[in-house]
Amino acid sequence: MIIQESRDKLLAHVDETTVRRVKTSKDYVVSTADGGILLSSRWMDNSAFMIYSTPSETYFWAKNKKILEILKGVDVPKERELFGALLAIATYDLSVIDDLDDRVVAFEENLFDGKVVTEENFATLHDFRKDGWSKRRYFERMELVTDDLMKIDDSYGFIDSKYDKLLNHSLRTQEYLDQIRQSYEAHIGIEQNNLMKFFTVITSIFLPLSLIAGWYGMNLMMPEFNWIYSYPFVIALSVGIIAIMLWLYRRNKWL
Repeated sequence: MIIQESRDKLLAHVDETTVRRVKTSKDYVVSTADGGILLSSRWMDNSAFMIYSTPSETYFWAKNKKILEILKGVDVPKERELFGALLAIATYDLSVIDDLDDRVVAFEENLFDGKVVTEENFATLHDFRKDGWSKRRYFERMELVTDDLMKIDDSYGFIDSKYDKLLNHSLRTQEYLDQIRQSYEAHIGIEQNNLMKFFTVITSIFLPLSLIAGWYGMNLMMPEFNWIYSYPFVIALSVGIIAIMLWLYRRNKWL
């Protein structure tokens, strides 16, 4: 496999008719006049790559140098270099989506351990969903490209099947992320309800005390003011009200 420094250098090996036909396209696979196959697509980071395969030689160009590292281990006969290159890329793609799954599962386990809702959790969840969406779009592109490739040469059916499975895998990952988001939002709703219930209990406990304070705070002379035990009685009454209210709340499991 010959690595090209630019797209133009790779296209220099392709007949002019084919080059004109695909000039405005980004993702495609076509047969060339000399019996070769020209494939162009965009990787998961949306960077372009291109492969031109003939029975005697295969030319490759990629904007992202990571793909070149992936292809270093490809060791197949020249007439199968396109198959070997796509298989190596698909194998790496599988490891990437598996890694995303592992990180999502670890995130979910830690997500509900925290007792405080933070903006960081929402930001991380958003980043995961964005990453999953970009991978889904990439697998959709590759699934369409490999469909067309199989129409040209049905020996690439294995590659097409592999990207069908990768697309389904990415869809399941996205569904899983949506379920995590919904569960987290439900968890937040429960926490907010518990907080509102706590404040409601506190308010209802002090409401009778506020009534007592307002009643005896009026600028009027009341008969019990002359009672020597009036002050201790009000204190005992307030404590008794608090105790009865707490007992009722605990009995009804409101607290």
